[in-house]
Amino acid sequence: MTKKIDKDLENIMKLISGEKALKKKEEKLQKLKKKAIEEQKDAKRRKIVEKEVVLEKEASQPKKVVQNIKIFEWKAPDRYEFSFDSKEFTIIVAISLVLILFLAIVGKFFLMAALISLIFFIYVLGTTKPLMIKHKITARGIDFNDKLYEWHMFTDFYFTKRNKQNFLIVNTKLRFPSTLVLLLDEKDRLPLFLLLQEFVLYKDIRKQRRLEKMNFGEYVELEEV
Repeated sequence: MTKKIDKDLENIMKLISGEKALKKKEEKLQKLKKKAIEEQKDAKRRKIVEKEVVLEKEASQPKKVVQNIKIFEWKAPDRYEFSFDSKEFTIIVAISLVLILFLAIVGKFFLMAALISLIFFIYVLGTTKPLMIKHKITARGIDFNDKLYEWHMFTDFYFTKRNKQNFLIVNTKLRFPSTLVLLLDEKDRLPLFLLLQEFVLYKDIRKQRRLEKMNFGEYVELEEV
């Protein structure tokens, strides 16, 4: 009886050891897979910088059909992350309450509702994390928020930086959206410039307005890209 119990325990220990070894092997494979993906992305960036990968230019006559082939892709937050500490938010709420009281006294109920909505919107931005989304540069244009904007729709582009966050700003010929704002890592800035500059002019901003700095950050000069 004792021998049977010992044998069963031995089999259970072997089973547990085997499961642990399998789990370690799976974790190792996941790490190797992640490393391979990063190395592939780095290789793609290097090829763009060294001009091994370029966008195909359209011929005038006869006009070539440009397929929507993905050239470059990156992940980024869908918006800039705002963060308020409790003191800052308390000050904002206090000032807003005074304004709401004043608007209630003078009977501007529509403005009062708009201000309350704005406070709620600021609160949501400050307390929720941005979503991670994919941006793509294709042979036909920029795939932004799952919608393709072709090269002929753009007027110019430039880069900005706010704190440690880099932005790609692309102005369009459309009424809406008039501007595409894409977040990116600094290491992706040069590859993106080399791709976009073939089709879109890099905007020369002599003097950046204060409101633009507040919204998008500091303009990055062409020489610094």
